[in-house]
Amino acid sequence: MGKSAEAYYAERVQQLLELQAAQRRAPQLSSYRTQPPHSHFGQVDKSKAETGRAYYDGFRSRMQQHPYHGKETTRPGHQGAHTSAPRQQSRVAGQARSKGSLNSGSRQESWADRPQEEKRRVEAYQHASRGRRRRKLRETLISVALVFGVFVVLCIVTYQLLFVIRSLDTNGSSQYTSEEILAACGVDMGDHLYSFSSRVVQERIMLQCPYVAAVDVRRTPPGSISFFIEEEAPVYYGEFYGEFWEISGSLRILDPISQTDAKEQGLIKLKLPRIREAVSGKKIVFSSERSDRYMQTVLEALAGSNLAGRISMIDLRSAHEIAMACDEKYKLFLGNTDVIETKLRLAVAVLEDELFSGDNKASIDLTDLNATSVIIDNQLDLE
Repeated sequence: MGKSAEAYYAERVQQLLELQAAQRRAPQLSSYRTQPPHSHFGQVDKSKAETGRAYYDGFRSRMQQHPYHGKETTRPGHQGAHTSAPRQQSRVAGQARSKGSLNSGSRQESWADRPQEEKRRVEAYQHASRGRRRRKLRETLISVALVFGVFVVLCIVTYQLLFVIRSLDTNGSSQYTSEEILAACGVDMGDHLYSFSSRVVQERIMLQCPYVAAVDVRRTPPGSISFFIEEEAPVYYGEFYGEFWEISGSLRILDPISQTDAKEQGLIKLKLPRIREAVSGKKIVFSSERSDRYMQTVLEALAGSNLAGRISMIDLRSAHEIAMACDEKYKLFLGNTDVIETKLRLAVAVLEDELFSGDNKASIDLTDLNATSVIIDNQLDLE
């Protein structure tokens, strides 16, 4: 029968103790290395020999606590041999299980830490993604800025080189020559095609050429401009600052004129209310907006009546004492602008009477339609 592991190791420890005691009695023997019989572990470790009984007690307690070291026999004929192969296998298996339990514990710990690691991994990925997006956005913005810059440079170069005025012409003007229109417009050859405002050009031409009512500026790339002129004729005339001026149908002041020439041209004299501004080429500005409104009402009503070509003077100085000179011998008193169209139609009907077939001057009061009166007066002042 083989020895148990406990008996074997007890015998080995006893041998080590005896060897240690012999060395203390005879120090000269310490130079010899004695190989115990049937030793499977090679030479004796000096540090283990010096531990003595403490080493044995510690080893014995560990063997007793280990669950896989039981009383097993070795093969017959090997009295001092080491543990058998099955015991070695069980020891290896125990170590493997111990390592497995350690690995299991480490795996449990790693799984416990996995949410934090996963969170850090996700945060790192998100941070890298944001970095890539920022870089991509920055590269895109730089590319767009470069493309836009190149486009702007090309536009400027094209504008400077191609869109240069090389041709100017005018159409539709009978009162002014092309040279006068072009001199008034303020645009010269060699200027850029879009370097001026059409509205500004129209105001310049209308201010210096009062008969011009509207200007249509047409640009034809790369370098041609045409001015299409619309003119208006004088319809009225009036006195401004001691001088007579032609007045258009839209109440724009045109050119100076003598009273004799105005009568020969058949222009209607206007006696106007107080004005604020009167500039050649511009519309008359009255001191009161009410004056402008009732004047427009009277002139529009007259333009739509049968008396339009027979009126030589209109007194508009007061909104309640409107009067007109008709046929150079009759004076119509209309009062205010109430039912002005009806008053003008009644005047036409009255003037068709045989009473007005002669050369006598007369005043016709149409202020009250229910009490119209006619007074013959050859001394009547039509002005």
